[in-house]
Amino acid sequence: MVYLYKLSALYASLLKLLGYERGIGRFIDKLTLDCPKHLRILDVGCGSGIVGLQFLERFPGATLLATDLEPNFLKETLATARHRGIDVARVEVGVSDISEPHRVRYLDGRTETLADKSFDIVTVGGVMGYSKDQKKSIKALLRLIKPGGYLINLEMNESVVGKFVATTYKCRAMPLAMMCGYIEGTGHRVTVVPFTHSNFPANLTRIGIVARVIASEQDQASDLSPAHESAPPYGAESDLDYSM
Repeated sequence: MVYLYKLSALYASLLKLLGYERGIGRFIDKLTLDCPKHLRILDVGCGSGIVGLQFLERFPGATLLATDLEPNFLKETLATARHRGIDVARVEVGVSDISEPHRVRYLDGRTETLADKSFDIVTVGGVMGYSKDQKKSIKALLRLIKPGGYLINLEMNESVVGKFVATTYKCRAMPLAMMCGYIEGTGHRVTVVPFTHSNFPANLTRIGIVARVIASEQDQASDLSPAHESAPPYGAESDLDYSM
């Protein structure tokens, strides 16, 4: 299975055939998020792009920067965007390592250090376990998010199947309770969102960890402008729960 990750087109086709893409899409579409209409999204460890592209379909005014360590997946992300009818002008791709998610090398050779507070949503698709220093990576990701924005980590869960897949792909993330506690310790609100049967088969291996970056009073006042869609705060109906 590990070798499939090198075959980006085949890997993407299998995820779609098995219903994994559909399950992830349903999960993303049901998240309650309070975002500006023209938001900027960073998808770290994008793989075939199913997470970031699903957000683009949900938010028509959004733009996406998708990054991955494997350049072949960046090309597959662009191909998938075209296949799904998404304007590729809304998608930018670049090579980046989860250990230093703020450093990006684009396919045309340009390099960039991403600015702090420059994204409304940062998504991570279960690649935290590949970081050389997971706490450092989490801090770097949180710094990239605008006040009031979100870190959405579709992490490997701690079920038997989740642990087996993580081990197969040599992805060793810190325990979920430790990860959530560490993010909370940085001053951000965390909600754990389980995948349900409607998200099958993604529910077998994934769990959602959503952290909202605390906004200052000035930032909160600006959120009341007409440019924002009104929505209840994420997790308003759900208590923080580290259990599976």
